[in-house]
Amino acid sequence: MKNYNLPTRNQCLAILNEHCVPPHIVKHNMAVAKLAVFLAQKLNEKGLAVDVDLTERACLLHDILRICDLNDSDLSRFEQSLTAQDKAKWQHLKEKYTGLCHEQAAYELLKDNFPLLALTIRKHRYSAILDQQEKPHTWEEKLLYYADKRVMHDKIVPLKDRLEEAHERNRHQPNSAAQNNIDTEKVDLLIFKLEEEIFDRIHLNPLDVTSEFIDRNKTSEA
Repeated sequence: MKNYNLPTRNQCLAILNEHCVPPHIVKHNMAVAKLAVFLAQKLNEKGLAVDVDLTERACLLHDILRICDLNDSDLSRFEQSLTAQDKAKWQHLKEKYTGLCHEQAAYELLKDNFPLLALTIRKHRYSAILDQQEKPHTWEEKLLYYADKRVMHDKIVPLKDRLEEAHERNRHQPNSAAQNNIDTEKVDLLIFKLEEEIFDRIHLNPLDVTSEFIDRNKTSEA
């Protein structure tokens, strides 16, 4: 029996709605969850103990406070029509979590009610894999971290494509990985090693695992 609290799937969606998370970020979260849950189920089939529920909930909420990393010019590019409620909520959240990246802000938001979930989410920061304490250690942490690096917006794409797109996009953003002098080549190499660690166990080619592949090969839900 689990000795930790998790929100239900519907509660996760309600939490996202409560925090006025933009629709395109919700779609990204759901695509990350789709990939990570599939991989978790495949690892379970191979005899590895992976909590599918924790994996899914962490993915659904991992970018709940992505707004904390965005500036006004980013907001102007949103496809949605911004309401006064959206703007007020986002301003409140940015002030409340000033100075925190979105991964740490999400941890602070969720840690009291869902401490293990919050910790799992905190570990998906791009450069965390360089830190022996902060890098993903559990399968649930690894799957969130990896799946997030495979989803470009709301599409599951090859890891190489996703990383190249992210690096190009970050070059034009303040406080980007490039500007913080993170060794992106070293991080990317470690992410590819993580990909090997996962896929060597489930005997699949990562390039084959697309959204359509997952739809064709779904296993029963946990």
